Amino acid sequence: MKFSKNDLVFIPLGGSGEIGMNCNLYHYNNSWIMIDLGVMFGNSNLSSNELIMPNIDFLINNNIKLDGLILTHAHEDHIGAVPFLYKKLDSFKIFTTSFTASVLKRKFDSYGIREINIELLNYNESIEIGDFNIETLALTHSIPEPNAIILRTKKLNIFHTGDWKIDPTPLVGNPIDQTKLNNLKNEGIDVMVCDSTNVFNENPSGSENDVRKELRQIFQKKNKNKIIVTCFASNIARLETILKVSNEFNKCCVFLGRSIHRIYESAKENNYLTNFNNIVSEKESSSIPEDNLVIICTGSQGETNAALSRLVNDNNRFIEILKNDLVIFSSREIPGNEKKISELKNKLLKKNVNIIDSKISKIHVSGHPSKKELKQMYEWVSPNTIIPVHGEFKHLSEHANYAKNCGIKKQILVENGDVVLLEKNSSKIIEKVFSGRILLKGNKTFPLENTFLKNLNIVSSEGEIFINIILDLDNKLLTEPVVFCPTVTDEKKLLADIRNLVSEQVYENVSKSFIDEILCDELKKTVRSYIKKSIGLKPLTYIEIVRI
Repeated sequence: MKFSKNDLVFIPLGGSGEIGMNCNLYHYNNSWIMIDLGVMFGNSNLSSNELIMPNIDFLINNNIKLDGLILTHAHEDHIGAVPFLYKKLDSFKIFTTSFTASVLKRKFDSYGIREINIELLNYNESIEIGDFNIETLALTHSIPEPNAIILRTKKLNIFHTGDWKIDPTPLVGNPIDQTKLNNLKNEGIDVMVCDSTNVFNENPSGSENDVRKELRQIFQKKNKNKIIVTCFASNIARLETILKVSNEFNKCCVFLGRSIHRIYESAKENNYLTNFNNIVSEKESSSIPEDNLVIICTGSQGETNAALSRLVNDNNRFIEILKNDLVIFSSREIPGNEKKISELKNKLLKKNVNIIDSKISKIHVSGHPSKKELKQMYEWVSPNTIIPVHGEFKHLSEHANYAKNCGIKKQILVENGDVVLLEKNSSKIIEKVFSGRILLKGNKTFPLENTFLKNLNIVSSEGEIFINIILDLDNKLLTEPVVFCPTVTDEKKLLADIRNLVSEQVYENVSKSFIDEILCDELKKTVRSYIKKSIGLKPLTYIEIVRI
């Protein structure tokens, strides 16, 4: 590494070049702090429920021990990888606020991990983590207790925003403390590491209060049949809005989806979503008239195993989607999920239901800052340097250009693995370290470059074939080759042709005195070429020779 122990550096390992999988490192005086350790959901054919996480081999291979992990809030793209990577990094201390700690503990419990070291953070209180002075500052987002992190060092001050927006009436939590931000401006913020997710939107993201007004109007018009609302489970303000509006119209609410039940328990632990007596179980909902029923469920992104998909496929014992029900998609479409969501909506329409989404009604507001909100934050904090994070490269580039147009002196465009040397007036990228992605398959993680995952990709697109050849010590076939290829073909004639081809090739090649390893390679080439010519596939091919 080109930087020294006394250097202050910033290294993104995830979230700079993609949306999700946020993970950021800070180093100073041999102290290492990580902010967030999240996941992103894959869209390949490997698995319908795959999780992709930052590759942290840079830390492991350099024997780096974290002084602490700070979590800005409880969204999956900021905390989802923690249970899987916790022990790989020698069980580091986790710093976060109470609600995020409750959500995280339940995640650890679900994976059978009981001993974790969490220290709760209080707003506007400073603590020392290694050689960093850390303070958390409350912002507004689409989940309780979203925090910006102020990192103070002897060299300079950093303002790490996490996810945020400007919501003047957030309904859950308090509005942004402008006085505190102005005090930071007076103190001096040298570098702001800032959310870029919504940078292409010009106008303010909107308030949760706007959604509440819109849902109130929709509920008022819909007095027949039940209402089904699908949203992000973690959006506590949205859950509160649906519960409150339902109560106003004498409707009972049912939660569907494990993640909603888990987040509800965490919310109650921290005095959110209290004082609602209109929540009933799935079984109890059977005795409630359809006109008085509201279903709140997961599955807004078209996930195959989520509650809404199970409903539309008639896989719920107590609740059924009926003609003229209203389904409200109270969420945004995450890039990459458009096809799955469209397929789900088509299934719903075949059941003759009505659908409302954010394209035709203001039933969702973003939790991220638009350009006007970014400009307001620049004015409040007045940083010398902006480092855009949380977005694809096009988001980061747009954010950097916009910050320049707004008068920010310096902008640094980073990607995962870039090492940024932070100095008063001359911060710059000085090198690149290893970064990458790992995928969760079952309960194990694999680097995406792993041969096992590459083979899975081949099998999913080309299939695989197994051929067993039994020879005696004189190189004579004792029986016809055994061919097993259920993912390639079940055509009897083609299978017979492959057996005959292998038999012929064995007779031709054994006279050349090939060792078995070379003979297998020659047969593999012949078989793959024949299958490619016959049916257009190049399957993963295994050939085994058994000598008797």
